[in-house]
Amino acid sequence: MSLSTPRILPKHLEQFGPGAHAPVNTVRLLGTITSIHGSNATLTSGDGDTVTLVLNRDSHLSPQSLYEVVGKVINLEGGAGLGVRVMAAVEWPKSPEGKPVDLKAYEAVVDATHRYKEIFYVDEEK
Repeated sequence: MSLSTPRILPKHLEQFGPGAHAPVNTVRLLGTITSIHGSNATLTSGDGDTVTLVLNRDSHLSPQSLYEVVGKVINLEGGAGLGVRVMAAVEWPKSPEGKPVDLKAYEAVVDATHRYKEIFYVDEEK
């Protein structure tokens, strides 16, 4: 697996932002859409961290639903920090019992992939 679209948590945004010298700046995030305002939405992770999403005209997100978002890490207008310009978004289904995904378990795995990159990703520079 390469780093072409790594899964990240909001705390990893700076590692993939403009000027970070990351091999890629297209990432995947999983979280709940907690608000939508015009062309922006807020994605909230399981630990409560948030990311501003800049939506495209094809984005059709539903508040309080869980989504995996693929997008490019960007500087938000007005110096508001980093955000993600949405390229694609897929709503994650609930379990057959109607229960949501265990975000804490998901986030633990994502965090491990960043702490131990050599196990999970191919070094594209070699």
